[in-house]
Amino acid sequence: MTDKVQAKQDLEFCSTELSKYQNLSRVGLRHSELIAIDSVMIRLKERIKNLREALYGA
Repeated sequence: MTDKVQAKQDLEFCSTELSKYQNLSRVGLRHSELIAIDSVMIRLKERIKNLREALYGA
């Protein structure tokens, strides 16, 4: 039971973090900074996908 609660909390946290990164202004950022932001977003999306599969099956 606590695993599901923790997974839901992790899912909410990752979703919030992803939203923050998606709403960042990219104006004036260097290429390396854009790549870093994109890689963080990719990792968050993968984590969200894995958590959803674990919680709800799929």
